Amino acid sequence: MIWGRGHVTGVVVAMLAVGLAVAGCGSSGEADTRVASLTKEEFLKKANVICARGTKEIGKRDRAAWNRYDPPPPKAVHSEAELNKVALALLPPREKELRLIRAVGLPRGDEKYVEKILTAWAKGIEKGKEDPASLRAPGPEYAFYKSYSMGIDYGLVKCWLA
Repeated sequence: MIWGRGHVTGVVVAMLAVGLAVAGCGSSGEADTRVASLTKEEFLKKANVICARGTKEIGKRDRAAWNRYDPPPPKAVHSEAELNKVALALLPPREKELRLIRAVGLPRGDEKYVEKILTAWAKGIEKGKEDPASLRAPGPEYAFYKSYSMGIDYGLVKCWLA
């Protein structure tokens, strides 16, 4: 069969369209593969940098919140409402850390475990919003206790330790 000029052009255009569609799908698939191909070490390095920045921000917010009171702690006795207000002021950096770490992606092979840590973290944020006293509670009553425990064990030390 002999193809005419118009027929060949149509085939070439169709092939280009298919190629572009496949390339478009490939680019999103590549992004997913890139994120899913993080090693534990790469994930921890990125996540701990995010957390170090967040911990620094929390320290600034904590000092700023307490500077509103005279005298500042530990000399002063503060009401539950004041303590709750300061504790709630520290949640936005935790929310930002969580959002940025989720954007990093999950480490290959540990996806389920790290997702459990991040889910516990999100639940800690919600618990803290509902019950600000839980942001200051000791032990298992602490809003972030589960994510803290799991995270430290996994290597997210900059997220919880200054």
